[in-house]
Amino acid sequence: MRNLKILIISLLGLVSLGCRKTQPKDSQYYEIDREIENVAVYEGEKERRIDNLKERLHKEQSPDVRIELINWLIAEYESYISDSALYYINLNLENPRVKENRSLETALLIKKADVAAHAGLFGEASDILEAIDRQNIPADLLEDYYSAYCDLYQYQSEYATDSEYAENHAQLRELYIDSVGQVAPPSSISFVVNQAASEARNGNFPVAEKMLKEHLEKYRPGERNYSILASILADTYKNNGDKKNYHYYISQSVISDIKGAVKENMAMRALATECYEQGDLERADRYLRQSFADANFYAARMRNAQSSRMLPIIGESYNAQQKKLNHQLRLFIIFISILAFGFILIAVVAIIQVRKIRAINKQTKGMLDEVSSLSEKLANANKQLNQTNKELQASDALKGEYGILFMEYCSLAISSLQQYQQSLKVAAAQGNFENLRKKIDSANIENKTLAEFYSKFDEAVLNLYPNFVEKFNSLLKPEERVELKPKEMLNTELRVFALIRIGITDSEKIANFLRCSLSTIYTYRSKMKKKALNPDTFEQDLSQI
Repeated sequence: MRNLKILIISLLGLVSLGCRKTQPKDSQYYEIDREIENVAVYEGEKERRIDNLKERLHKEQSPDVRIELINWLIAEYESYISDSALYYINLNLENPRVKENRSLETALLIKKADVAAHAGLFGEASDILEAIDRQNIPADLLEDYYSAYCDLYQYQSEYATDSEYAENHAQLRELYIDSVGQVAPPSSISFVVNQAASEARNGNFPVAEKMLKEHLEKYRPGERNYSILASILADTYKNNGDKKNYHYYISQSVISDIKGAVKENMAMRALATECYEQGDLERADRYLRQSFADANFYAARMRNAQSSRMLPIIGESYNAQQKKLNHQLRLFIIFISILAFGFILIAVVAIIQVRKIRAINKQTKGMLDEVSSLSEKLANANKQLNQTNKELQASDALKGEYGILFMEYCSLAISSLQQYQQSLKVAAAQGNFENLRKKIDSANIENKTLAEFYSKFDEAVLNLYPNFVEKFNSLLKPEERVELKPKEMLNTELRVFALIRIGITDSEKIANFLRCSLSTIYTYRSKMKKKALNPDTFEQDLSQI
């Protein structure tokens, strides 16, 4: 059984390892995957901008403003949908005001050639550029003119890979790069892009790297220039053998293209190729299909052709890998099925054993329940016995206290009577009958005896219940609490309720004990209930002091 478990775990580990081999955990890949999921969001933002421009254009009457709005639409469509960009370029070229302005017309023609080159319309782009009179191009448009030629020859060189035409196009591109360098300021994006690419091809890697990094910081991901600079920087690192930086910057270019809804791109295809070389065929297939979809959306014939060359290669490799994994999966399922059958047999035997054990456990549980019940009853009996013992001990202690109180009071009463009797004998022996009569009529002995009795009573109560006064007051409303005079232990009112606490609840007995009328006791009890926080349970609460 143990060996069977080890075998299963090992097999699962091998299958898991095989799957992980094609899914490298790269944070940039995951970021790209998340951005691909948001493609519709970025496209929606661009479409809203375009729709807003179209709406404004539809309402606008001013020819000059319409030209400006169309130029903005061209800028939006330039790297998004080539056919739409060409449509709006032609729309402006047909405007009489544009035809009257050589600078505007030339700028639009250069833009048209550039968009056509991006779309793979190399012949049309070349015809447009050749038709422009080089001698009459305004100085501020020369940079765009030469850059358009650079892009045209770059795309033709990429399209005609590994042929004599590719080399010829590359050489012509270098000539126009020199021309850009002569007319463009060093801060120009055209100068940086073309000059850095030229420096890298000539082996001046540090110069190209510094130039590209300095200008990359001026832009943010999502901007077209950021995508272009990151892509060229990645290509520079690749040619220098730095795979880590190549991967980073080509990924940044892809992310920027997605955020900017740029459909004319090459970074996604380049990243798909890298994934293919790393063996991550699933991701390579997915990225290449995204690149293919972008090229179709843009109507980029060259990009479409480039992706089409790679698609069968990656697709076949991906399908082969899937077949291999499916074969492994089938073997795994067969193996698991055999194991499952074995487990079923083991489970049947285990169920039989479990039922037997359950029957024994049930009998044992019944016996344990009986023992537990008897133990519980015994514990309750012991608890009741302990409580009874405590109550008996408390009762004995209380009886002892009461006995001491009774003996002390009786002794004092006897001593007082003896002293009183002796004073009467002295008065009678002296024949002083007037003094004898006064002593007999006097209540001093009675008051003294009663005062001593109350003193002993108070002392006994406070010995038995040290916090009697405080706890008694806690049962009353704050404004109704009893306040004792200085040196006074209890007063008549407190003695009434002290007797009730001791257990003498009969009002008549309390009246006799305290030498007062029955109505006085009723009055005390009635008034005190009204002063209590809980009148209905006042005397019950008193018994808990």
